[in-house]
Amino acid sequence: MTDFDYQLRISKRAKYARVCVKTNRQVEVVLPLGVSTLEADKLVQQQYDWIIRALGRMQSQSPVSTNTQPESIHLPAIGQRIRIQYGCKQKRNTMLDDDVLRVRLSKADKHVPKLLHMWLKAYAKKYLPNMLAKVAKDMGSSYQSVSIRLQKTRWGSCSHKQSIALNAKLLLLPKEVLHYVLVHELAHLVHMNHSPQFWQYVAHFVHDYTKQRQALRELSLALPAWLLL
Repeated sequence: MTDFDYQLRISKRAKYARVCVKTNRQVEVVLPLGVSTLEADKLVQQQYDWIIRALGRMQSQSPVSTNTQPESIHLPAIGQRIRIQYGCKQKRNTMLDDDVLRVRLSKADKHVPKLLHMWLKAYAKKYLPNMLAKVAKDMGSSYQSVSIRLQKTRWGSCSHKQSIALNAKLLLLPKEVLHYVLVHELAHLVHMNHSPQFWQYVAHFVHDYTKQRQALRELSLALPAWLLL
């Protein structure tokens, strides 16, 4: 499941279909008038690697500013808000004390986002595997393994070897949206595609999946700045 959605634009002037990535990280697909909208999905899949590289370049070129460093991290998936204290005197780079994350570096240090990324990934390992196991039990599904990553463009994935990868950023989603993502990936154990059968299967466990899918698209474009660095 990608971490980006695309806008579709029908153009009378366009002579051929094309994909472009705008400076605000919005992916746009332009189709000539009369071309089936189904071609948009095909084009995105064909140029997927190029889109990912383009988005990655934009993220890496983003300037680091103390304004992007968070004062707190909200994790709706587990109902927790963690305050951050910078410049703490301690041996470890990050230490969680109750609901306060103590960071050794000063707020202005350019390496702060990297430390927060590492902390979030480690913290997600304490929660996401258990959450996935519970949803899998409810669905009567089984998988071989689960891994936690911090990917730029995917919320999760399921391989043909029944290995599921989940993005640590899932903790920043509302519980109902997170549940949809978990169901989505587990559904790929049955249907390794996005066919009508796949969506029917998802709908069996998430009746309002279209609502949650739209919410995920909107949230993907509203992630905190420090996660994009």
